[in-house]
Amino acid sequence: MTTLKGWLWSPLIALQFLTRIPVRGVPDWAYDEAGGKQAALAFFPAVGMVVATIAAGVYAAGQALGLNPLAVAVLTVTASAMVTGAFHEDGLADVCDGLGPHTREDALRVMRDSRIGTFGGVGLWMLLTLKASAIMSLEPGRLWGALVAAHMLARWSSLPMSMALPYAREAKGANAGIAALVTWRETLIATVITLAVIGRWLGMVHGAMLFLGAVAMAAATGWFYRKKFGGITGDCLGATNQLAEATTLLMAARLLH
Repeated sequence: MTTLKGWLWSPLIALQFLTRIPVRGVPDWAYDEAGGKQAALAFFPAVGMVVATIAAGVYAAGQALGLNPLAVAVLTVTASAMVTGAFHEDGLADVCDGLGPHTREDALRVMRDSRIGTFGGVGLWMLLTLKASAIMSLEPGRLWGALVAAHMLARWSSLPMSMALPYAREAKGANAGIAALVTWRETLIATVITLAVIGRWLGMVHGAMLFLGAVAMAAATGWFYRKKFGGITGDCLGATNQLAEATTLLMAARLLH
């Protein structure tokens, strides 16, 4: 059972885990499983709101400087990647590289390689192009809400997948340890936070539609990971994060007029 003190520190732990933003002063005990580390999972979507706000600030600065729409969109996408250290994008590239091998063992071995292959490069190019094109299509007045929805739903997607699917590797890393802590409590809290925020800014109908889009992406990729890899890895969670973000932005560009 997470203590009250653990809950108080958990948003900062989530920010520390998912971004490169310097976070100081978190006590060592807060990282214990009975402290704030498990509770931090519930605030993963809230971290997405922070990332979205920074990206929206870059978008606003680009517009104020009179940059062309493509440059503004590319800088907006780049800003969110820099805030997180692009480790979600790295996961997508690794999963794309893992599509080549025919056996589960070879696919997992390729995904562990730190180098990016042809499939990974093409996958990243497609992802970043889709996100930039969606941002270009959004009306400036709806951009922040769309970015918030995209980044919150992207991070939300990791929670139900971590509960529903086994870890694919025998040697479990740090991501496996975090994923093993996910319970219905953290997932439910994260869901309530996400729906409340995106419903407030985009309306309940549009918010629900975007949420269902992210659910569908998480379900589809989860089914594929189970079939291809035998479960999930940290790379799989990162890949679904990015695919859910891109899906949400594309849907928002279509829905928010």
